[in-house]
Amino acid sequence: MIIITATFLLADPLTRPEAIAKAIPLQQATRDDEPGCEAYVFSPDPADGEKVVVFELWDDRDSLHAHFDHQNYFNMGSMFGEVGLAGAESSKWRISACEPVYDETKTARADFFTSDSQVPSDPIVVAGHIDLHDPSERDDLLSESIPFQLATRNDEPGCQMYVFSADPCRPERVEVVEIWDNMASLDAHFDHENYFNMGNLIKSTSGRDSNHRKFRCDVNEPVYDNDRRARADFFTI
Repeated sequence: MIIITATFLLADPLTRPEAIAKAIPLQQATRDDEPGCEAYVFSPDPADGEKVVVFELWDDRDSLHAHFDHQNYFNMGSMFGEVGLAGAESSKWRISACEPVYDETKTARADFFTSDSQVPSDPIVVAGHIDLHDPSERDDLLSESIPFQLATRNDEPGCQMYVFSADPCRPERVEVVEIWDNMASLDAHFDHENYFNMGNLIKSTSGRDSNHRKFRCDVNEPVYDNDRRARADFFTI
């Protein structure tokens, strides 16, 4: 499995609603039509009005390689080119282990408790979604979450990304993407006030279903090589 994470900085923040609206059919086409695509989300960062956050999950190198040669990929790139970007950062992550965030006792675990081996120094990506039973609660939930998201990003060592955002294709869904330097930083987060504050806010909704997984990643490199080609292989190793 391979993860892609990215952050797009728009040249004009006022164009973000337009960009997100135009991205909806392109996201849905990739989700529906491309084999091996488990997640493909371009969503507005609620804590930063200039940014669009990207999370993709692919079954393997072949499926990601096919995506980079697919019309959906070119259409998305062309759309953002027309809207205008001031900058973009993207990373590709090779997954060496995947399991639920929560064990059978509903305890959040930073260690890979289903794995025979532990690699404490490897980065960990936490990703998933929360489906609200009442979609009308989503805007208020995300607005009220902004202080907790910013506190986690700014104050917790080892946090590379921490975004709870609206899935543009599903009105009930909140997408979750976190990147942590290592097991120790994620373990500290699970014992931090920010984690409990976010959890209590989510529990205040009228009802929800959720699915979260954590991914241990042994290789992290740019999506694009020196020739600006999108690469599905891990060309730095």
